[in-house]
Amino acid sequence: MFAKHRQLFVTAVFFLDALLLLGSWLASYWLRFHVLPLDAPLGVPPLRTYVWFGMVLTPVALLVLRSLHLYRSARTARLSQELAAILQGIVIVTALAALGSYFVRGELARSVLLLFAALAAFVLCGARIAIRLGLRALRRQGRNLRHVLIVGTGPMAEQIVRKMTANSDYGFEVKGLVGVEAGPPGRSVAGSPIVGVISDLPEVVERSGAELVYLALDRAEYAAELEALDRLSDSTAAVRLVPDLARAFTLNANVEDFDGTPVVLVTESPDQGWNRVLKRAFDAAFAGVGLVLLSPLLLALAIWIKLDSPGPILFAQDRVGLSGRRFRMLKFRTMKANAEVGGAQWTTRDDPRRTRLGTVLRRLSLDELPQLWNVFVGDMSLVGPRPEQPLFVDRFRASIPRYMLRHHVKAGITGWAQVNGLRGDTPLERRIEYDLYYIQHWSMAFDLKILALTVGRLFRDPTAI
Repeated sequence: MFAKHRQLFVTAVFFLDALLLLGSWLASYWLRFHVLPLDAPLGVPPLRTYVWFGMVLTPVALLVLRSLHLYRSARTARLSQELAAILQGIVIVTALAALGSYFVRGELARSVLLLFAALAAFVLCGARIAIRLGLRALRRQGRNLRHVLIVGTGPMAEQIVRKMTANSDYGFEVKGLVGVEAGPPGRSVAGSPIVGVISDLPEVVERSGAELVYLALDRAEYAAELEALDRLSDSTAAVRLVPDLARAFTLNANVEDFDGTPVVLVTESPDQGWNRVLKRAFDAAFAGVGLVLLSPLLLALAIWIKLDSPGPILFAQDRVGLSGRRFRMLKFRTMKANAEVGGAQWTTRDDPRRTRLGTVLRRLSLDELPQLWNVFVGDMSLVGPRPEQPLFVDRFRASIPRYMLRHHVKAGITGWAQVNGLRGDTPLERRIEYDLYYIQHWSMAFDLKILALTVGRLFRDPTAI
């Protein structure tokens, strides 16, 4: 049903959102001035002001949501990502409405803006959930399905088959696979039969009724891929090409359009666009508040360090951060003043260079507190891979595969490796494994989880040194 009218369906969702946005705006006015028991010292403003503003706000909101790719027909888009994009869009639209209110001399009540943000987020997210549930019900009844052929019989083709069959909500029905060469009859891949070979591809597409053809061939089968593309030029089926990245380590892989040419982003930082703004705002706010609230403790520790042993209070050292750039990382001094006279050395458990107070500071991770300043000025983040000295970075990148990939994000005070007990003199390969996992699965929720685990394990981590 919707498979043949995808653009019509997307257009219907677009206009539904327009009605919901305008309705949320007018409902916010009605609730604020006619339902909720809130005072209106300046009296009830005329409805026409809010109607005219709503007529401007609605198309602006639709443009914002469209810029977040919410009006594309994508069966494989995750509901959580769609809802997150809606919430992000509503925040932007509300901020723009507040700015517009300033230019019309504050004629819009701030309470109406807040009510609009809550109502619009609720109804738009609710509509998306209802649409998903409706499509799921249709697909379970065998309707709204896309019939698919997969060209290839290797590991990549098998992976595509398994994903389509495991996620029935996507609405894909695999009609079979097409091999490069003929094989024994009755063969199957992940439960789907092999129904032909590339040389017969147009006939196989017509016989199976496939609407989509996925080319999932290994890079070594480049000639077969070209042949398949050539033969599919005589078919009405839509063709999707799955790039073979099996031999390449991918980090947040994606595809971008470069002036009409699709480019595969093999390794990409998750810290892009609004993710960067959100993470940086959280870091700056948290670090700023932390520096103010902890200032008495910081002062007390500074005095204690000065009384405990001769030397400076703070220890500043070059470290390597985002994109390989160097910065000066601050710590409370825990070593004797001449600890690195002979050059940089790897810190070990029970290091003889450590002062008496230094042992306590390291045990409680209090020596890291000055790094809140590094976070506040933007050199570091609260959460991320721990930064290393340039000397060690040069050594590790030569001996540990994919070591430099950890520099696709800002270094952090704490990280996924640290809360899993990989601190100090622990296997570096394991730490890199955890750092890369963090980068691949980054989200603000993941950062908050790591911060919570850091606080919970601060006083009971046996690997602290």
